[in-house]
Amino acid sequence: MSIRVKLVMLLISMLVLILFLALVQGYQRSLERTDQLFDQHLLERAQLLSNMPLGQDLNIPQRHWQKWQGVQLVEGDPQLLSQPADVPLQTLNNRGQRLRVAQYCRAQQCTVLAEPIAERYALSEQLIVALMAPMLVGIGILAVFISLVVKRALQPLTLLSKELRERAANDFSMLKTLPKAQEIQPVVHTLNALLRRTEQAYLRERYFASDAAHELRTPLSAMKINLHNLLQRYDDDDAKAINVSVDRLNHMVEQMLALGRTSSQQWQDKLAAQSLVSICQHIIVQLYPQVESKHLEISLHGQCQDIIGEPFTLTVMIKNLISNAIKYTPDGGKVMVSVEDNGECVVLKVADSGGGIPAHLRERIFDRFFRVGGDSHPTHIPGAGLGMAIVQHVIGLYRGEISLNESQWGGLEVVVVLGAKRETLCSD
Repeated sequence: MSIRVKLVMLLISMLVLILFLALVQGYQRSLERTDQLFDQHLLERAQLLSNMPLGQDLNIPQRHWQKWQGVQLVEGDPQLLSQPADVPLQTLNNRGQRLRVAQYCRAQQCTVLAEPIAERYALSEQLIVALMAPMLVGIGILAVFISLVVKRALQPLTLLSKELRERAANDFSMLKTLPKAQEIQPVVHTLNALLRRTEQAYLRERYFASDAAHELRTPLSAMKINLHNLLQRYDDDDAKAINVSVDRLNHMVEQMLALGRTSSQQWQDKLAAQSLVSICQHIIVQLYPQVESKHLEISLHGQCQDIIGEPFTLTVMIKNLISNAIKYTPDGGKVMVSVEDNGECVVLKVADSGGGIPAHLRERIFDRFFRVGGDSHPTHIPGAGLGMAIVQHVIGLYRGEISLNESQWGGLEVVVVLGAKRETLCSD
């Protein structure tokens, strides 16, 4: 629940509670006051009735009044009172009805007048409800007013949340939202300080990996040439093993360079409409020698769906997914690539008939340098453990989502969802 909703509900609850207590107190006092007024009115009516001659039509139910001469009933309902009372007002039950009885006595003559208490309460409640109805309407109006005031008071937080939500993953610039509220200013200053420290750590890691990879390329190239010359002269198993290790190291360096390039701030300048199906076609053509050597059945399904993106990042992401599927699918297996468009997003799926990944390890394969089984991978296929980390990083740049499932053949199915609005995937 949002802070705004909590504040509004808290204030309205307190307001309703206070008004309820005030209404209960007011209701009790109103009943007491109306009882006094009704009693006074009943006594006045009894006095007027005493001045009227006997036998006159009083337009009063006969069972609600009496006239006494001394202790003798001369007119009225004989069952109302058996004899005049000593008090001017009393409450009694008469024939299953509660009555309020007033008595006016003068010169040995007493006039008794009664009225049902239920009628008195009904009239009192009508008056009280008429007074309380405007207050209840006022509560609704005040609730709307409180909601608007709280919304305006929390607007700086809303703007700050919107700016953070729309910020790109690699944007470490200072926050533009500078609220005047004293409570929020320290939050903005703390976030800006955190962004500065994060940017420094980010750049330090990025430049170190990129510079190290660049520095390694030259000696690796020289080592590769020397090993090639050595293998031309001698058919040595140790030299072949060293050559395999150099190839693996070279692959790792290329992956590190690819990771550095996908972190570049300049890639957003190259955004344009890109066809995922066309990219998939070119990658499959590049990797087809591997497909053919393993006698795999590879297929591509989907129409040419365009998204706003940068060619290199999309190519690196898709190539890593398809390359992994080909690499870890046994001879004679199947690989299927599909591109779907549901109108709001583009979904890329890469499924294979390989050994798959255990469910409890699927989240860990996005960690850098992590491989299932470590160096003793079940397939004994060499790898750097950077491919899926690069894939996840690129998907983060595009604000997409990735999930790992079991394919229809029991292998691995990677599902990549790219954005809800393709034209704004990489904005800001």
